[in-house]
Amino acid sequence: MKRKLSILSAVICVLGLMSTACAEKSEKADNESSGTYSSSLPETFTYDVTIEQIGEDIDQYIEEHDMGIKRDTEEYGELLNEFCFSDFTDLTDTTERFYEAYASVYLSDPTVKSTDDAFADRTIGEIRGENQEISNKILEEAEKKKP
Repeated sequence: MKRKLSILSAVICVLGLMSTACAEKSEKADNESSGTYSSSLPETFTYDVTIEQIGEDIDQYIEEHDMGIKRDTEEYGELLNEFCFSDFTDLTDTTERFYEAYASVYLSDPTVKSTDDAFADRTIGEIRGENQEISNKILEEAEKKKP
């Protein structure tokens, strides 16, 4: 039951992220001059980005900010949580959205390691589709149990 709630929470988080409006930002040169982190991710949100691409961009963000945080550590999990619930003024809305999508997947399953191929090689769209299927199954099961 706990796992189902965890999966449902992740599904809701990912679906919420996907439905939020995302304003496009100006050229990366403008971002650099305005103090905005220059992400290697697309400037427009897309479901075709892999989890590993986002993870690599987060690694670059960590390096550029001299945070000294390594993947799959408690500090890494805390940073990902901050991406979901804090305001990072040096990130564009699009980059924040990518980071939130990554965090929601990474934090939803404590057994996942960022280097697992099953985790890293999937796109946001693939994960979103899987989560929608799981959500639909959970809802169907709940409907069956109603008196």
